[in-house]
Amino acid sequence: MRSRAGRGWWIAVAIGLVLLGPSGAVSGADFDGGPDPLFDDFLDEEFDVEPAGYPDPLEESNRSVFAFNRQVDKWVLDPVTEAYRWAVPRPARDAFARMFTNLGSTKTLVNDFLQLEWKDAAVTTGRLVVNTTVGVVGLFDVAQKMGLEAHESDFGQSLALAGTPSGPYLVLPILGPANARDGVGTVVDGFFQPTYYILGPSNLILGPTEILLYSGSSGISTRDRHYIELKSLEDSSVDFYAAMRSGYYQDRTFQIWDRRDGHRTSGESRVTSSEGDSADGP
Repeated sequence: MRSRAGRGWWIAVAIGLVLLGPSGAVSGADFDGGPDPLFDDFLDEEFDVEPAGYPDPLEESNRSVFAFNRQVDKWVLDPVTEAYRWAVPRPARDAFARMFTNLGSTKTLVNDFLQLEWKDAAVTTGRLVVNTTVGVVGLFDVAQKMGLEAHESDFGQSLALAGTPSGPYLVLPILGPANARDGVGTVVDGFFQPTYYILGPSNLILGPTEILLYSGSSGISTRDRHYIELKSLEDSSVDFYAAMRSGYYQDRTFQIWDRRDGHRTSGESRVTSSEGDSADGP
């Protein structure tokens, strides 16, 4: 039985070689219509699909601002960041980052309520109370050790979860990448910070200082945490502008939809064309 099965296997191989050999091989010449149209359609679809991202109708002006920002990075922000990394030990830099995160907890708390995320709001309240008191204004993340996991919420996220389209991609002077929706969100979030009500007009001075030290892509503390990754991306990118635009989209959609599997909305509503069509992001 074994030898008969072996002979049958070799016969099948021989028949296959005859059919596919030089004299009987299937080739493009055997088809009247040339290459397989189904295969061509598949390739056309693959190459016609553009990568997901925020629409960029203002690309020309955005690239100009991007070039300006790179010069500011080169001559101002990069040297300041490198000096900060050299002068301040890593544990101290981490403590400062935790402190600024704690200061931003009021913004997170308000947006947790706006997003109807009651569990997140309870966690944010607990973290704010514990870290402000026991954690010395947030220099130490005591709440984390108690099992209260950190998260961030902002008004741009709240708008996205309510179905507000992103609007066009923007590159803001100094502050870096954003979109129209998140730009509005940044302004609104300013009213959720305690410094706005405590300092009054003085917040006009502290606000830019807080941005310089922490907020946005220009914040020293934020740049410190992502400095190596940013430089690696710049060195490896053929088009750094396009790489940053794609990276911002991926990072932003992750911030919005992380921890939200099965959320009442299914994806980020965003404008995908100049005619105002919309589609769901990842």
